[in-house]
Amino acid sequence: MSADVQKLAIAAGILFAAYKYGNAMVKGGALAIAAGIAAKRVPYLKEVL
Repeated sequence: MSADVQKLAIAAGILFAAYKYGNAMVKGGALAIAAGIAAKRVPYLKEVL
């Protein structure tokens, strides 16, 4: 469990930096990737995807 949380924290940090310092295209990509990660973590959405 701890390793999963660490991987998510690293990914969240990278996405936050991309969102904060990137241009509009990078921000859109960061939000799309973050939404995909969140959707895979929610049990109901994981079944649908």
